Amino acid sequence: MKSLERVPDVLPSSIPIPSSVITVTSYLWFYMQRGFMNIPGAQYVVDYVAKSHQDDPYRTMIEIALIIYGIIYYLNKPRKQGEQIQPPLSLKEEELLIAEWQPEELVVQDERQNWRLGKVPVLAQEDDLGLYFTVERENGGEKYTGVLNMASNDFLHLSRKPEVVEVVEQTIRNYGVGSCGPAGFYGNQDVHYNLEYKLARFFGTENAVLYGQDFCVASSVVPAFTKRGDVIVADDQVSVSMQNALQLSRSTVYYFKHNDMKSLEDLLEELDQRERADCLPAIPRKFIVTEGLFHSSGDLAPLPQLVELKVRYRYRLIVDETNSIGVLGATGRGLAEHFKMERDNSIDITIGSLAYSLGSSGGFALGDNIMSQHQRIGSNAYCFSASLPPYTCAAALKVLKSMDEDNSAVRALHAVTKPLHTFFSNDRELRKFVVVTSNEHSAVLHLQLTMALRARLFGSTNKSVFDELSQLHARSLTNKYVEAWEQEELFLQSIVDRALQSKVLITRNAIALKHEALPIVPNLKICVNASISREQLLSACKIIKSAVLECCIAATTIAL
Repeated sequence: MKSLERVPDVLPSSIPIPSSVITVTSYLWFYMQRGFMNIPGAQYVVDYVAKSHQDDPYRTMIEIALIIYGIIYYLNKPRKQGEQIQPPLSLKEEELLIAEWQPEELVVQDERQNWRLGKVPVLAQEDDLGLYFTVERENGGEKYTGVLNMASNDFLHLSRKPEVVEVVEQTIRNYGVGSCGPAGFYGNQDVHYNLEYKLARFFGTENAVLYGQDFCVASSVVPAFTKRGDVIVADDQVSVSMQNALQLSRSTVYYFKHNDMKSLEDLLEELDQRERADCLPAIPRKFIVTEGLFHSSGDLAPLPQLVELKVRYRYRLIVDETNSIGVLGATGRGLAEHFKMERDNSIDITIGSLAYSLGSSGGFALGDNIMSQHQRIGSNAYCFSASLPPYTCAAALKVLKSMDEDNSAVRALHAVTKPLHTFFSNDRELRKFVVVTSNEHSAVLHLQLTMALRARLFGSTNKSVFDELSQLHARSLTNKYVEAWEQEELFLQSIVDRALQSKVLITRNAIALKHEALPIVPNLKICVNASISREQLLSACKIIKSAVLECCIAATTIAL
């Protein structure tokens, strides 16, 4: 056998590398370093990497792994196959494609709900007081003259005065018709700041903030002061604008029974005990949210009890006074004046509209200086939406001045609100079919069908309608159609039509059911204003009563 070669006692510790390879690699590394260091800012990168590796070598390993992963991910991306270049389309072909293209509908059309469009009235004023109008509907298919308007939210009728119109015309000549930007970006002018000052002074608060759209005030103010983990306790009949605000707040929202202070107290006590048991590291912000006069029912919030509970449990109070400003109180200063309380000591944040009693447009928020300053840097609608046109501010300023100097319009409004509610609340024939839900101090009377009549005609209750709506919400359907709700709306519209034929315009309460997150009931709205006389009011009430009785009696007869 051939003997094996002798194995050396000591094996080599490394593999020999040719000197030429070492030389070339060294030159390449030298020139790469030199080229990299010639790049502006390269020295900072090198120092950062060196210090980072020295302080935390594990971080360097993670960063290298991420870089390698990124390179591999990029290299493994699927590459598009070469596409054949299509010849350009001729002009005729382009026109054919354009003619064939049909845009997708922004709103799903539902023929079952199209009747609403034809019932929208178009008004043309006939007299100087703004009481009588020519009304057209169905694209001019229906026309009524000499109609008494009892569907307007312009309760004081002050913006119709010649001196207000003159101020508006002069402001348009001086400022133009638009503000051309958000408040913080050259959108605000002197009239905006003057109006904020006058609003704060009129309502007795430290400051005020103007908004371009009244519907967006709540959904901008509430989220500006809330975050995840905060607590909001709200009335379960707040309007859809406030519902949007609560959804955007990211807070934990609880609801108490409408105007039920025992329900509110029990809920606040439960939350207080839960907070003490949890021993939270930070105290959350806590708010009570309600309305002065409720949009859906016209009911009045019990401010003294709300203030007592918010002080006892250390909450802040937010009140939407869109419907109560200009209506409640001896001088129209709203809910606080109605209960003879100081606003700055009772309500922390007041939300209001310039489009109702003040007869202009836009909205505002009232509160202290800190609250106002925070809105100017943290409220979405203030920062990103165009501010009010200057002429609307000038109109509101003039109306505020009139209210401050002479409250005769408020007194005239008060003189007709109570007789309106007395007529419909005390009528025995009407009480068989309808119920008044609004407070006697409200300038809007709300009429709902009785529960018995609703069940008899439409087989529905508040709970059944809301349960069906909740199921549609859960399925994320764009078009939400509830048969019982739609039939009741059609019935209420028949009462509106019957009154219009007798030259009185009232309206259904405009409710977009698909946006509602809380139970709500269809109802009729009958609005009064400071210009209407008692004789005109009584005559209109008799016409409305006749329309209600005729429609209800006819419907119940058919249902038998």
